[in-house]
Amino acid sequence: AVYTQGHDVAYTVAYAAKVAGLPGIDPKVALNCKSKIRMRQILSKARVENVRFATAKNLEEAKNAVKKVGFPCYIKPADSWACRGVTRITDQNALESAFTEALKFCYFTKEVLIEEEFRGQEYSVDTILYKGKLYPAGVSDRIFLPKEKYAVHIGSRTPSLLLEKTQASMYEIMDKAAKALGVTDGAFKGDLLVDENNNVRILEVTARTSGGFDSQLRKPLSFGIDLLKATMDIAVGLPLDPIDLIPKWIKWSSTISVIHDPGVIVDIQGLEELKKIKGVHEIYFRSKIGDTVKPLLHSAARTNQIISCAATLEDLLLIENKIRKTLIIKTKQS
Repeated sequence: AVYTQGHDVAYTVAYAAKVAGLPGIDPKVALNCKSKIRMRQILSKARVENVRFATAKNLEEAKNAVKKVGFPCYIKPADSWACRGVTRITDQNALESAFTEALKFCYFTKEVLIEEEFRGQEYSVDTILYKGKLYPAGVSDRIFLPKEKYAVHIGSRTPSLLLEKTQASMYEIMDKAAKALGVTDGAFKGDLLVDENNNVRILEVTARTSGGFDSQLRKPLSFGIDLLKATMDIAVGLPLDPIDLIPKWIKWSSTISVIHDPGVIVDIQGLEELKKIKGVHEIYFRSKIGDTVKPLLHSAARTNQIISCAATLEDLLLIENKIRKTLIIKTKQS
């Protein structure tokens, strides 16, 4: 089989599977999700989502695009991930630098997407499709730093605090999006938002499981479901076993990142102590003393992710507070 988990290489996986004669979605379908521009165009044409957006290949086109979309708006690379190259702008003065930043993170297509801003709470929605039928696989509440300029995702919690009715609406719009984009089998993940009028809006969708250890560790911890087995079965040509996606319990889990100043790391305290905190399941720390840490301009710049689980939300929040007090990362300006 050819497979990806939590990483935006769905197009490469689909292409390799097709050439090798293995199960997988059509590469064009994967590209419909990979390209933010194609996604917006298809969902708009199918009337799944109504968003003011425009595209630009050069600065002059970008200037005309923001006039159409209005302020505030987001400038995004056509085909990046983890909020790389995404900038929120509120006037024309910030356009040139935002356009240049977005263009740096374009991979397949040197073109940017300009779209209106939605205000509300963001969520990560996992679903699995098998022979065109959508199976719900959990909703997580996403936590961001204040979005004054950049969108930096610093954590998420499961299960969601949303009403069941709203979560059902999320699965309905995900089903419509999958049909419009052509996704029939495998993982289908969405970054969704509930706006000020309680409407569910699509920010992005992709043909893979959610990252940030959400589908890999936390939804299994919270619900006892197995998204990886379900999607791997489909990838090797086995039938989906719905039992893999039926919740067996409800516990509270989270992924959080401890935020620190940019610069050269001169001291890291508390890593060993973190392991002793009851409820902490995994600790991922990608930097070491002497490494230079850049400012948090996107989610991929985080140095750490800590996964925890507890029986109640109150207990989980206590664990998160202990983590923030225990892990100390000191830096100095280079």
